[in-house]
Amino acid sequence: MPTVLVLIDAQRDMLLSPSVATALRALLNQARNEGAPVVHLRTGREELMFGSWPDEQIVEHTADDAFLGSALTDALPHGCRIALAGVWSEEAVRTTALGAVKRGYRVVLISGAHEGYDPDAAARIELELAAAGAVIAGADAVAFD
Repeated sequence: MPTVLVLIDAQRDMLLSPSVATALRALLNQARNEGAPVVHLRTGREELMFGSWPDEQIVEHTADDAFLGSALTDALPHGCRIALAGVWSEEAVRTTALGAVKRGYRVVLISGAHEGYDPDAAARIELELAAAGAVIAGADAVAFD
């Protein structure tokens, strides 16, 4: 079962803290180095913070749950595990993770690689998503295979 890195709204002018930007860059580099599929979710046509490689997919989304009204399902290999990171924890990260769990995907939310408007949002969302069936793990615990 492949692990796909899904980055939500990692776009210029969207990230707030340097630590999350650093974590996202490291996670993306790890996925690329290990040959993992990468899907960039973005709102509108904003420029991606880290760019994309030719084999990486870019999926436009308008709903907080990026599965709704987008090509996300088509971009994911059947039966894959999703390593999820990005921006805004209390909106798109939360609802996309819940949407993935409801659709039967195994979801790993990368702790330290997502944030919200509220400084306490990441911790709250991690608790909620763990209760819903997502795995919460640091980037060092994620193997892309």
